[in-house]
Amino acid sequence: MNSTQNRGKRTVTPAPQASPSLGAELKAARGRIGVTQTQLADLSSVSVRTIRDLELDLTQNPRRETLRLLLDGLRLTGVQRARVEEAAAGPNGRGIPAGSLAPPPAVLEPTIGRERDIEALMGLITFGGHRLIRVVGMAGVGKSRLMQEVAWAMDASARMPVVWAEPEGGPTGKPADRLQAHVAALLRGDDELAHLATAFGSNDILLVVPDVTMSPGSEAALRRLLVQCRGLHVLYEAREGSKRGAGTDYPVFPLSVADRSVRPAGGEPAVSPSLRLMLSRCGSLEREALADSRIMAALAGICRSLDGIPQAIEAAAAWLLLYSPDQLLSLARLNPFKLATPPGNDTADLRAVLEASIKSLHPRDLDVLRRLAAHSLPWTMAQAFASPEQFGDAALSAIHLLCTRGLVRPAHWDAAGTPTFTVLNLVRHLLAESAAPAAPALESRRPQRWQSPASVESPSYAA
Repeated sequence: MNSTQNRGKRTVTPAPQASPSLGAELKAARGRIGVTQTQLADLSSVSVRTIRDLELDLTQNPRRETLRLLLDGLRLTGVQRARVEEAAAGPNGRGIPAGSLAPPPAVLEPTIGRERDIEALMGLITFGGHRLIRVVGMAGVGKSRLMQEVAWAMDASARMPVVWAEPEGGPTGKPADRLQAHVAALLRGDDELAHLATAFGSNDILLVVPDVTMSPGSEAALRRLLVQCRGLHVLYEAREGSKRGAGTDYPVFPLSVADRSVRPAGGEPAVSPSLRLMLSRCGSLEREALADSRIMAALAGICRSLDGIPQAIEAAAAWLLLYSPDQLLSLARLNPFKLATPPGNDTADLRAVLEASIKSLHPRDLDVLRRLAAHSLPWTMAQAFASPEQFGDAALSAIHLLCTRGLVRPAHWDAAGTPTFTVLNLVRHLLAESAAPAAPALESRRPQRWQSPASVESPSYAA
């Protein structure tokens, strides 16, 4: 038809057609490869019911992992895969592009002895379906560092976009900074639920809340946010597990310590994670220590005196500028809390936290703790009490509580494969102090032990 024939005719612009729904796209893709819903369920590990509901558009906004399994089962790539993903996002799909988020803070120092914890937490988030995870542990055990490693690994592997919740927000000028401010406001109790629900949408996102004192209202706000954002996962830290029963508690214990402090005959020294951490903080002493079994034994003994608590070990390493390893071990046996505080720092956070935990115990649980502290060696559950009558549900509950409070920690597995436990050496010191008769005020403040390194006698190194 030429231009003359077209003259006088009204051109009608077709109305834009709505994009096919996710259900239509999935059904068409299944038809192209000629499989039934049952066969696709076998190929993708997604249930037949889920596939049917998606194709009938009865289910909106499927989880990203479910969609990935379906797309892999349908063998979709390139443009076809992108069309299904676009349909899954929907016309009103909201969310935060991973590229617009500021990355979580980089870990500037090596995290030692937490490889299994990092892998386990990533598994809970990615594959376990856990959406509210509390990293539980005592002060100084390394919860914030562990969460930082997990956030960095998740972000670097592109498994899931990460929102790092800084209490006061990060540097200005990036979209993520405003988002951090809204998260901080939510944790303070402000009404930010609608804004964050819109920002997160239904996308899979990991929200990491480090080093924040969570109030019951803060956790309740996070749970309400989780209800509205089906793809959201929350990882935060706490001193104790939740009494509400919601979410998943992941306990973090101090680093393991070596069972023996001397080099076996003809063998290499046993380097436990806590000793590795100490060596990494010793600077020029590290090479010398590796070649000297006596120094290694002293450093391992210091780590045992400090129960493998990372913050305490790092503080003790600072004292090596003033004392030799031999002298530091003697001091650790006399006053481990002194080593757990860096030189020039008068705060005693670790001591105060442990004292508060002990004082908060029910008299029945405190009695159990005192009896367990009488065991100088790690004990199994069966060995924990003198008579079988004492070993029951109440005793198990007490030991579980003491572990969650950070007063008792796992030790190792015995020859029969049974887990053993021990009361923290620092807790033993506090219990001994409370049981000892009060000393004169002047005597208790004598500084002779700390006046001169020459006044500290060398320790024995019996295995």
